[in-house]
Order: sequence, then C-alpha cells, then structure tokens
Amino acid sequence: MMKRYLTGLGVLSAAMLLLAFVAKWTALPLFAPVPTWMLIVSVLYFAAAYGVQYWMTVSSVNKHPKAFVQFFLATTVGVLFLHIVILVGGMLMNPAGGKRFAIAFLLLYVVYTVFMTVSLVRFMKNPQGE
Repeated sequence: MMKRYLTGLGVLSAAMLLLAFVAKWTALPLFAPVPTWMLIVSVLYFAAAYGVQYWMTVSSVNKHPKAFVQFFLATTVGVLFLHIVILVGGMLMNPAGGKRFAIAFLLLYVVYTVFMTVSLVRFMKNPQGE
C-alpha cells in the first residue's frame, strides 16, 4: 500500500511542479513576485511532509490499531504547526510576494491534504494490502 501511495504522491508532486511552472511563466501575473525556487521547495516540502506523515500513520495502524485516532490527530497537529512555521518563514523571506506565496502554499496544502485523506480512507478499508 505504501508503494501505491508513494507512486501517487510522486505523480501529484510532478503535476504540482508543472502547474507551478505554468503559473509562474505564463500570463498569470499573480505569482510573478514569488521566486521559482520557493514554489519548488514548497512542493517538495509537502511531498516529504505528507509522505512521512502517511508512513507514520500506516505504521501505527499496523502496530497499534486501537491508538490510530490518537496518533493520527497528534501527527496532524504537529504537521499543522510545521506548516505554519514554513508559511510564516516563506512570507517573511519574500515580503513583496508574501500574500501570493501564502495563496500558493494554501492551495498546495488543500491538494496534498485531500490526497492523503483519500489515501488513508482507502487504506483503512483494506489495511492488509492492495
């Protein structure tokens, strides 16, 4: 199940990188003040954060199924605080495009959160494997 998630995460991240480049270099002036490297790092950050969170959550289900809800909520709160730190740091590093960076960051947050939630629901329906 982890292999399927990582494949989907890789495809999603590639699509988000492509979308970031298209938004950055086409007629969308919205993201013009945001440096390209910040968009790339944001996508890679979300891929890594949600990959680790999914792996930790799946591992907790396999080890202690009764503690899944508590563990999932704890990791979600921890990751949310990390997101806030990254978001504020990104906005402070680029004051001219801070609001635009926040918009891009929040869009990535929604996309990756939906992806992980759907993947976890699928996993919980069949935790033994594919």
